[in-house]
Formats: sequence, structure tokens, C-alpha cells
Amino acid sequence: MSNISTNLIASRLKLLLVVLLFLGPLFAAFVWYYGFDASLAPEGQSNHAPLISPIVQIQEFGNQSSEAKSIDVTTLKKKWTIAHIVVSGCDDSCKQSLYNTRQTRIAVGKDVHRIQRLLIIDGTEELFEQVGLNHTDAIMVHPDQSGIEKQLERIIEAAGAGANDAVLIDPLGNAMMIIPLDLDPRLLLKDMKKLLKLSHIG
Repeated sequence: MSNISTNLIASRLKLLLVVLLFLGPLFAAFVWYYGFDASLAPEGQSNHAPLISPIVQIQEFGNQSSEAKSIDVTTLKKKWTIAHIVVSGCDDSCKQSLYNTRQTRIAVGKDVHRIQRLLIIDGTEELFEQVGLNHTDAIMVHPDQSGIEKQLERIIEAAGAGANDAVLIDPLGNAMMIIPLDLDPRLLLKDMKKLLKLSHIG
């Protein structure tokens, strides 16, 4: 009887060990992804772009493209979204920021379909068309009274970010990272590849 009990305990311990081996990395990824203090992360393994802590859930919004196509919160689901607010003129800093995220998206290679870019163009139709020529991969929309840009502006201001910094939104609709204009695109690419590898959504 004691041998049976011992074997049963040993079997349960083995099962527990297998479960821990499987769930351990997932738990670690979850903690890192949902706002683990980057300053506590092991040196050399933290993210390069600053995390938004706590993450901000994007609420319902409504914007329209130049073709009068409605863009709402469902557009953010199931994909990683890099969102930019482009103001009148789009100076050199603005152009550099757009270029950096466009090239980063291309550079992820086979996972390119998991990332989309959303550009809110706050300017003339001429600016809309001008930006569109260089960023055909992006979803481009006009500002709106109930547009996402109002939420993004609050997030950028609260994070102390610059006007030409972008915001990364996860496939659940959470704004979770600021993408600074001056961040080396190679470091941004490392962050994006890490997120895509850890995430099983989007």
C-alpha cells in the first residue's frame, strides 16, 4: 500500500513539474507584457521603447478614411497597431518617425501581416494625399469629434512623449508602448520581434 502511495505521489510530482515547465515561460511573458517594471528586468533583456504603465484600453471611437470607410475599435483587434498622429505640414521629424515605423514593419519579415499602421492625418487633403504616396501600407484616416486621436493625445501627454512619437496598441486594443522618434529603428525592431515571439494573439 505504501508503495502504491509513493508511486502516486511521484506521478503527481512529475505531472506538476511538466505543467510548471510548460506554464512557466508563458507566465513570465505575461508578467513582462502587462507592465512589469522595466527597471527590474535583467540588464540587457528589457525593452528599448518605454512601456505605458498601466496599459490603457482604447475605448470606442470613430474615424473615416478619404473613401468614407469607417474605422473603429474593431480595426485594432487581432493585429498589432502602430498609431501616428500627423499634423499639418508633417515636418522632417514627422517624416522620419513615419519612415522608421514603416521600415520596421517591413523588416519583421514573415510576421509583417501581424502589424498594421494607423495614421491620423490632421491636415489638408493635399497632406493626406502626400503622406499616402509614401505610406501605401498604412490605414489613413481623418480626425473626428469621436476619433481615436483624442485618446492617443491623452496617452502621449501622460507619458511625457513628443508629438511625433507613435503609440503601439496590442491586438486586444491596449495602448502599451510609446515609440519615440529618436529610438534607433534597429532597437525598435528587436522590441517588435520580441513581442511577436511572446504573443500568441495577433
